Amino acid sequence: MARYEPVQLAFNSVDPEGCSKDKAPIIFVHGLTASKELWNDLPEITAKATNRKVYAVDSRNHGDSPWCDVFNFDCNVDDLLHFMDSINAPKAIIIGHSMGGITGMKLALRAPERVEKLVVEDMSCRKLSQPMLDMVFLYISLGRAALEQVPSDVDEDTARKIIFDTVMQSLPQELKMLARPDNTNFRIQLKRTPEGRWAFKSNVDLLMKALKNSNELMSEPTGVYEGPSCFIYGKLSPFLVGLDEPNIRKHFPNAKMVGIDNATHSVHTECPREFNDALLNFLQE
Repeated sequence: MARYEPVQLAFNSVDPEGCSKDKAPIIFVHGLTASKELWNDLPEITAKATNRKVYAVDSRNHGDSPWCDVFNFDCNVDDLLHFMDSINAPKAIIIGHSMGGITGMKLALRAPERVEKLVVEDMSCRKLSQPMLDMVFLYISLGRAALEQVPSDVDEDTARKIIFDTVMQSLPQELKMLARPDNTNFRIQLKRTPEGRWAFKSNVDLLMKALKNSNELMSEPTGVYEGPSCFIYGKLSPFLVGLDEPNIRKHFPNAKMVGIDNATHSVHTECPREFNDALLNFLQE
């Protein structure tokens, strides 16, 4: 795996009352085009339940973290290791969704001594195929086109719904499995421009460029992480994580597999109770 110059990641943190200082912190890592806010109240719930300090970070080219020309799924690992060093965390529990799950897996395989536990939300342990990346590219490109139609005088929830509804109407039937019809905040993280228009919180143009070249975006995972890991996935997701269990166990022999009924790719926003239960049960084992 190549090494990259890290950037300083933006973050939110939760320090519960009476937090144990000798426990490794928990770090939430979001998916492609999302941001730290998409975890909603899950960091607070997790901090209180585990009595650990919890961080939610923005990956590079996302949210409040720096935007730069270098982007792939390997440089995200360098950024996260640098973040752990900056908060003086020799070890951490990593919880990652989608792209964040890839970051967590690659970190655990590269530096297993830095990961106390790993939770991967709806992502398999293999290099993503170009057709799969093209599917994500189409979703994002439709969202970018829909954003141009959003009036500037609507609130953020309305803006999200306009974009989501437009995208879902335009997607081919086989790609509608990316999200449930009621999950209007999936991948849609917005901010106001100085001119008052709505814009995405991620560097969408650069991300779309990266999605067109699977060889540069992601290398094949290698190595073994023998620590505790949990793969929570949506049984309706097009990523088909359950079918990848034999390959997952090659790299994560102690993996726990938890499939969630009626969930697609964003399990924690579509089925929050089921996801929270699975997550906290694993963390408290």
